[in-house]
Amino acid sequence: MHRKIFLLVAAVATFALPGLAQNSKLNGTWKLNVAKSDFGQFPPPGGETDVIDIKGADFKQHVTSESPRGASQYTRACTIDGKDTPLTPDNPNAHIGPVLLTKILCAWEGSSLVITEGASMGGSDLTDKLTYSVSGDGNILTLTSHITSARMNGDRKMLYDRQTASATADPPAAAAPAASASRPNLTGSWKLNAAKSNFGTMGAPDSGVETIVDNEPSVKVTVDQKGGMMGDVNYTESISTDGKETTWAGMGGAEVKGTGHWDGATLVVNAKTSFQGSDVTIKDTYKVSDDGKSLTVATHAETSMGNFDATAVFDKL
Repeated sequence: MHRKIFLLVAAVATFALPGLAQNSKLNGTWKLNVAKSDFGQFPPPGGETDVIDIKGADFKQHVTSESPRGASQYTRACTIDGKDTPLTPDNPNAHIGPVLLTKILCAWEGSSLVITEGASMGGSDLTDKLTYSVSGDGNILTLTSHITSARMNGDRKMLYDRQTASATADPPAAAAPAASASRPNLTGSWKLNAAKSNFGTMGAPDSGVETIVDNEPSVKVTVDQKGGMMGDVNYTESISTDGKETTWAGMGGAEVKGTGHWDGATLVVNAKTSFQGSDVTIKDTYKVSDDGKSLTVATHAETSMGNFDATAVFDKL
């Protein structure tokens, strides 16, 4: 069941590599809280709503701002790769409202996204360092701005309230289990179908077989994976589908704690672990096809550097 933990741990370990984060706590719609923000020497807007969308290494922030002169819109976009990218006037990414950017750099610093923009204003070079950080509960976005130039320096601190549901919010309590007749038995050997799977930027292993013994409420999974980013992997997990917490050894012997429950015909497993001081939470959902010949496992994991998603499809042997 949490076979993706190995890929996720690899992503945390290789944090400096671009494009590993599939999603982010930053994603969503945010409304500026003008009263709680500090604009320093700069005039505040009448209001602002931002929509942030991060997919892999692609970042987009669509801004709608209100002022006495009316509403204005612009989009900030960049690749989160840590590279200083020159921008020409004909590049749409160079236009941030009335400001014409000459370069942009986007990079993760821990769980914060840092965007450094360069512009030329009145013959003087200007740099604006923007840092995006989300609160632990996922409901408040803090955006700090540090502007430096030969003519002026200034700082701003903007606070935004989330308008869409937080991806990191606690999941609702599981509904009462459906009748046992609707639950498939997962017992069998399942072979990874890499062509039908999606492992994102980390790629699929060369091969993989999972052997499952489903004796409700006990489910035991033995994973045998060859090749790929993490090389050969072999381990066994024991899950209790009655909601009781169980513990097993994960990557490098790290302790993993998890619970399982049935949601209709889908088995849901939630687990938590830690790697190099970074907490990792993982949710797997298991669904067998109507003909019983294929098993689809969708994995969603969250770390301090962002979120990850993968889908593995297995054929029954």
